[in-house]
Amino acid sequence: MIALLCTSGGAYLAYLNTLPTSVALNVANGQKEVPTDSPLALTFNRAVTLQALEAHLSISPATEGSLVAVTGQTKYEWIPAKPLNDLTAYTLTVTSFTDASKHKVTGGRWTFTTTIVPRIVSVTMPDGTAVTNGLEVQPGSRLTFNFNDAMSTDTVKLTLGSQPVTLVWATDFRSASMATSSIPSGPMVLAMAAGAKDLTGHVVKASWTLDTGLYYRDREHAITLKYPALIQVPNDAGAVDQDGLQAADIVFEYLAEGGITRLTAVFGNAPDLIGPMRSSRLVSLKIARHYKGLLFQSGESAVTQGAAGADPVPQFFDTIGYTFRTNSRYAPDNLMISGDGVNRAEQHFFPNVPAFTIPKARPAPTGGTATTRFNVNEHYSTYTYDPIMGTYQKNEQGHNYRDAHLGQPLRIEMVIVLHTQESQLPIGDGHGSYIHDFNLDSNGKADVYYKGQAFAADWSSTDAHSPLTFTLNGQPLALPPGLVWIDVTA
Repeated sequence: MIALLCTSGGAYLAYLNTLPTSVALNVANGQKEVPTDSPLALTFNRAVTLQALEAHLSISPATEGSLVAVTGQTKYEWIPAKPLNDLTAYTLTVTSFTDASKHKVTGGRWTFTTTIVPRIVSVTMPDGTAVTNGLEVQPGSRLTFNFNDAMSTDTVKLTLGSQPVTLVWATDFRSASMATSSIPSGPMVLAMAAGAKDLTGHVVKASWTLDTGLYYRDREHAITLKYPALIQVPNDAGAVDQDGLQAADIVFEYLAEGGITRLTAVFGNAPDLIGPMRSSRLVSLKIARHYKGLLFQSGESAVTQGAAGADPVPQFFDTIGYTFRTNSRYAPDNLMISGDGVNRAEQHFFPNVPAFTIPKARPAPTGGTATTRFNVNEHYSTYTYDPIMGTYQKNEQGHNYRDAHLGQPLRIEMVIVLHTQESQLPIGDGHGSYIHDFNLDSNGKADVYYKGQAFAADWSSTDAHSPLTFTLNGQPLALPPGLVWIDVTA
């Protein structure tokens, strides 16, 4: 009996030794709802080397991962470098090779589909623009959060900072929206914690954040210029409200004569209509040199012309085919120019002026004092801060400024009151008063107003042909992307 059993057992073992090495996967062929972060375990009935298995294993679609030994040389796990794509069909293939004992491994082929992982796939504004990290959102815009599945709404917890966000859900529960109309302008970080569920119980596995901000930006049509256009804009009673100021990067305001101020509006992008346009002043030439552009004007006095000749500035004067007179304004405050006219003038008359872009970036100053209303007496102006829009409204001699072309309040993102030496030249300039001039080529103090805060700053000019620099506590202050208004005062 014993001899017979040994003979039979030996024969069976000999038979097994003739069979190829088998392999099994912990996922069945055709299986669905496979977790996206689950390792794929391969089990062999004989030892196989890691190197041989690596050479004969593949996954499609191609996905980065690592193969590690779990139990000796008979069990291995393929671990994805990052979770697999959800709701995706994958195929794992092991082609035939030889195991460690020289037996053939038959290999195998398994196709499986991953489960869905609920998540936010996009955030959009009303016009369909996708909101991504760093993209600034227009204040008051409604944001829509788009999910990849119908959600169990009471499990979705969205927060703004530490405060919960009220969501309005679509009827299919695949999207929800939130209002920003009551949120003050500034940085905005939205977050959703892991743990929310879809209607079938699938769980949101990872937390989600969106780092953006609510900031007013002028979104009218404009032509990008090769280099800045500096346009002389009158500021007398017959000129307001002016067209196109909202699109300017910087507007300088300074006293001209007779108690009236004049503006030099600096544009990197020219809107469809700008004006009125009037004559330049001595300080206009300095601004044009600092911002490396073309000075647009209706004319200039002999004194200003002489100063321009001493240190040449590219200048463009009233020219048929580029400027025009409008019937909607009274002369002399009716000379206008279009954005196309500005661009053509630069290309035709001064094509060799080097390209230059006015430096702009989102500042983050600290150490300010809450100030929502302030006066600039020299310019008869009062500025009032709007916390929702994050901008200042300018009132001059009782008039709230608007951009006439847009028909909207003029929204100023930063106000700088620049203090410098003012002089009056004891000669007439053809305007019935002495010439005012301002020193923009040295340094001095400045008051900066931004996001409802007042800051004591410094300004300096290290180069008459480079932009003015502003510092807070010795650190550079960036000018924000929106309209910056600089009141040049004594």
